[in-house]
Formats: sequence, C-alpha cells, structure tokens
Amino acid sequence: MRYLKYFSVQLKRTLRLAVGVFPTAMLLFACLGAAAWFLLNQGPLAERQQKYQIGVVGKIDDTYLGFGIYAIQTLDVSRFMVDFIPMTEEEARQAFRNDKIAAYIKVPEDFLDSLIYGRNDVPISYVASEGQKGIGGYLMEELAVVVSKLVTSAQGSIYSFQDVIRDYGDASQLGEWTDEINLQLIENVLARTKLAELTELGLSKGLLMRQYYFCAVVLLYCFLFGISSASFFLKRNEDLGKWMKMRGIGAAAQVLCEYGVYLFMMMACVFLPLIGVGIATKSFAFLKTKVYMDEILKALVPILIMISAMHFMIYETVRNPVANLLLQFLGVIGMGYVSGYIYPASFFPKGIAFVGSVLPTGVALEGFSGAMLDERSGMAFGLGCLYVTAFLVLAVLMRKRMIERDNG
Repeated sequence: MRYLKYFSVQLKRTLRLAVGVFPTAMLLFACLGAAAWFLLNQGPLAERQQKYQIGVVGKIDDTYLGFGIYAIQTLDVSRFMVDFIPMTEEEARQAFRNDKIAAYIKVPEDFLDSLIYGRNDVPISYVASEGQKGIGGYLMEELAVVVSKLVTSAQGSIYSFQDVIRDYGDASQLGEWTDEINLQLIENVLARTKLAELTELGLSKGLLMRQYYFCAVVLLYCFLFGISSASFFLKRNEDLGKWMKMRGIGAAAQVLCEYGVYLFMMMACVFLPLIGVGIATKSFAFLKTKVYMDEILKALVPILIMISAMHFMIYETVRNPVANLLLQFLGVIGMGYVSGYIYPASFFPKGIAFVGSVLPTGVALEGFSGAMLDERSGMAFGLGCLYVTAFLVLAVLMRKRMIERDNG
C-alpha cells in the first residue's frame, strides 16, 4: 500500500511538471521534424531525386547533333536524369555561376564535320566546377567519360567495317550497310538498361531513405528527450530518499516507482506528437509505404523502456546539472552518429559499425527499423533487456549510495 501511495505522489508531481516539460518536448520534436524535412526535400539527400541541368553552347539546330540531343531527351532513359538546355555562352556562364546548371558543354562549329570524317581533332569543351563537386558534379564527369568512350567506340567500329569492305569486299552497298550498323548501334545503346536488372536495396534491411531517416529522427527525439525533461529530475528533493527509507520504502522501490512515472510521461510526450503527425499526413503517406499507427507505437514501447531507463540512470549517476546535460547531449550525438542516425552504418568500417549496432542507439534503430518492415529482431530485444536491467540496477545502487551517505 505504501508503494502505491508513493507512486501516486510521484504521479501528481509529474503532472505538475508536465506543464513545462511538454512544450519543451514538442519544440524539440518540431525542430527535429523540420530538420528532417529540409534534409529529405531541400538538402543534399534530395539531390538524387532531381534532374541535372546541362547547358549546351553552339549551333545544334538542323544538324545530326541536334537530332541526337532530341533523341536522348525523348527516347533514352537518361531523359529522367539529365536535361540539355540550349544557351548562349554568356547565358551558360551566368547560369553556371548561379548554380542553376551542373555544367555546360561548348560545341565548336566544325565539330560535327570532324566527327563524320573521322578526324576527331575538334573536341567539345566540358565546363564543370573544381574542388568540392558534390554528387551531381561527379556524376556528370562520369557521364561525360562514358559518352566519350561510347561515341569513339561506335565511330571506330563503323570506320573499321568500311575499311574492311573497301579492301576485301564489294563496296556497292556500303552506304546501306553503314546505315544498318548505325541503327543497330543506336538500338543497342537505347536498350543498354536491359543488360541488368535494377533493384533498390535501400539503406537498412531494404528501407527507403525517407523511411530510414524517419526511424532515425524519431529515435533521436526519444534519446534527446532526457534533456527536455531535466526538470523532472533536477527539481527533486534530495532528502526525500532518506525519509522514504525510514518509512520502509527502500532504494529499489523508490527507483522503480519514479522510473515508472517517468516512463509514462515519456510515452505521452512521444506518442501524442506521433499520432498528430500520423493523422495530419494520412498514416504517414510521405513514407511511401503503408504504416499502421498501432504497429509504430507498439514497436516503440520496448525502446522507450530502455531509453527511459538510460535517462534515469544518468540522472542518478551525474548529479551536477551542467555536466549531466552536456553528457547527455554529447553522448546521444556521438552514439547516434556511430549507430547510423546521420550517415547509414554501412558508411563506416565493419568494426565501427559493429560497435554502433550494440550501443543503445544501435539497438533501438535495429528494433524500430525492423518493426517498419514487420521483422522482429530477437537480438535487439535481448540486448534491450540487458540494457534495461543494467541501467536500473546501476540507478538503484546510486540511489542506495546516496541514502547511506546522507544517513552517515
């Protein structure tokens, strides 16, 4: 009965503190959500979803080159990746300086004659940025190399064929045969995507990028929630533990009661904004997959049990407010970075990726991302149980030490 009464007292205290904790937590949630939206829609992670703009300087109308560019823009699969925009040289320079185009090419007037007659002495100028290019710059450089090899290889094969026919065969139908080979080469180039099957593996267990970072942002909010709930721990009466011990409520009972109340508060501050986002976005339609709200909340319950236990242990261990908050912030950011919250864990060496996977942040990400795909991870659940036990045992030992020190 006395345990229930103590739990009730802590619950009433938490409800009073929630007036300040809840707005702070919602502000943190909004900031992380805004950062994730910018990252996926306006930031570097959105670059792969955009078409690259390439300026073309030179006279290409009424030429085979203009026909080739038109064919690429209408027939080839690269039309989904690149747009070729005719420009004057001054327009191209200005657009390039303003980052409106990724690069531009300058086609000399006699380039096509040089190409047709096999001289290859008039090169096309390709203008791109130096230094920090970004993924778009590197992709355009690779594209330029591939196109150059493709054109010269096709040209070499045609002229080699013509030389062989002239030297050893009947050249009366050379023009027709050349046209047939040209058409065959064009057909082979246009059908090159059939040589391989494209499968999008995703970032983790097949998750799309937006799904992966949705998990990362939600978990980052959960781990940083310990900072926004500092008033729950820092406004405690330090003498209360000693008085409760005298009334028959030991260190373990105190910790479990206070931890249970904190867990309920944390669940409310995590579930309420998630439910609001789910309703506003029609069951997380932006994830491009069907997600059930009850499945997300159910998957977060064991994760929140572990995270809240970690918060409680930190506040019991480090009593200095400044050191405590600094430790939590640096610890969460450091563990989150290694566990793949910023860059996927596959970007790191195997040793670092393994360390990140067994940290609390890595265990949480493994469990939550698995739930998104309806795949339960027994290893993540087992490690989570070990962390909960270790955190609560350490919190009880620190509370017991504090009580005995006060009594001494």
